[in-house]
Parts: sequence; C-alpha cells; structure tokens
Amino acid sequence: MATLIKSTEDIKSYVSINNSVTFENIQPYVNQAERKFIVSIIGEILYNAWAATKPTGTELKAYKLFQEASANLAWFLYLPLAQLSVTDEAILVESAEYTKPAEWWQIRDLRRSVVDAGFNAIDEALKIMEANVEDFDPWEATEGYTIFSELLVKRTDTFNRWFNISNSRRTFLALKPYLLEVHHQYIAPLLNTATLTTIAAAAEAIHKEVLDVLQAAMVNFTVAKIATTGVFDITPSGIYQRLDDFQGYKTNPLDPTQLNNLYQDRLVAAQQHLKKAITLIEANPSEFTDYQPKATVDFVQPSNTKSIVSF
Repeated sequence: MATLIKSTEDIKSYVSINNSVTFENIQPYVNQAERKFIVSIIGEILYNAWAATKPTGTELKAYKLFQEASANLAWFLYLPLAQLSVTDEAILVESAEYTKPAEWWQIRDLRRSVVDAGFNAIDEALKIMEANVEDFDPWEATEGYTIFSELLVKRTDTFNRWFNISNSRRTFLALKPYLLEVHHQYIAPLLNTATLTTIAAAAEAIHKEVLDVLQAAMVNFTVAKIATTGVFDITPSGIYQRLDDFQGYKTNPLDPTQLNNLYQDRLVAAQQHLKKAITLIEANPSEFTDYQPKATVDFVQPSNTKSIVSF
C-alpha cells in the first residue's frame, strides 16, 4: 500500500524520534493512521494520486500538512506498544541498565501532544482545501467534503460562531448527521423549499438577518441533541470529537448534571431563535413571497434551568 509517509526521514520532518526507530516497525501504524484519519476525509481518489506522485502548487501545501498529520497520528498509535517486546513466550517491557520505561502519565501526555498536532494539521489542510476547492476536484464528491451545501449551516466557522468547536473541520464533519436531523425535524416542517432557497441566497438584508437567526437555531438544536448522546467530548471550552483510541483524551468533561443543564439551555435558546425567524418572515411578506404558514412544531418544553457553565 502506497502511503504519504514513506520513510523514517519523512517522519523526522514532523516528529522527533530516536534514530533506533526503524520504518519497518512504524509502517503498520502509518498505514492505520492514513486509512483511518486521512483517506476517510479526502477520499481514495485524491489519496491514491498523492501517494503515487507528490503534487505541486496549492495541492502541495495540503499534502505536506497531511504528511505532518500522518507522522503524528502514526506515532500516537505506535506509542503504547513502543516499549513492548512481543515474543513467542511472552510480552515483555524493554529496559536498560541506565534507563527505565516511561510512566503511564508521560506516555499519555506525549500521545495527547502528538494527536493534537496531527488533528491540527488536518484542520489546516482542510482549511486550504475549502479555500481552493477547484484545485481539489475529487474531494468535493466525497463524504469528507466540509462544505454542506444542502444546509443553512454550511461551514465550520458558522457553527463555531454560535458554539465553540475550536474551528475544527473534523468535528464539523462529525456533526453533519445531527445538523441534517435538525433541518428535517425543526426547519423543513416550517419553511418550504422555495423559502429556504430565498433565505440561503441572502440577497437582501432581511434575508441575511433571517439566515443568521436560523443558523443560530440550528446550531443550538444540534448542541442540545448531542449533549446527552455521549458521542462527543463536551468540556467547559466546547465540543470535541471523541477519540475511541484514547480514553480521557480531553480533560474536565462536563458531568451528567452539567450536560443536562446544557441540553435544556440550548433547547430553549434554539426555540427562541426559530420563533424569532418566523416572526421576521411573517412581518416581511413582500420579501418572502413563497412562504406558507404551517402548523407549529411541537417543541419539547424543558424546565429553564440555568447552566452552571458558560458557553
């Protein structure tokens, strides 16, 4: 399997490793990292092209960032086994006379450092790709494409404006199913396709205002949906995609009471934003000529508990 990282020299360009580490030992983890974290985002066509031939121009900038991601994420996957020696008789911890194995917390902190570096590199690469979509044609047709043209909340920065996801394109991609569910559960029942098209085009100031309010509603409904699912790590600083390979990746997660308060707060906020949007539309019939009033969506009415954390 051709990969973006092809040698220990490639890895050393992005990660500090000991000269004793051979590419033969780490290559399986390069394969895993690129398959799990990179191919799933850029698609097989673009990945295979880059793995076969180093690109040029704008593509090269993204390519190098994905190399950086691969090196760090491969190291992240390799670290738990780095000091183990597997034989036919046993699994041993290697040691030397004047050295000792790293403590568990040292390995944990190192893994956290390299996984953050890898994910940051992916986000930087995706930012370049978003700004130069025409240079990355195969990507637009993949599930990893980060501009959601079918939704009112199309881009990462729009979501991040209303709730912090650290401008992570990876997290935004993971939120897409919940955004789609919000659209079909709360937005589509109230606004027909023609009206949504008018709002999305944002040709007039009132359209932009309604779009802004609806985006706030969608983001808050989405946060409410995920608050109690356990799919994401939610901390006082925002939402992060949960990493199954690394329990405790994010520190200080919200406890169940805080998550319930967050759910209730965001649901109330979302309902208020949606009601405001409908009020604006109905107050400007000449600007929303295709609008047809529909039956009101039955909202869940939680107790309006104030969250003990602030977002």
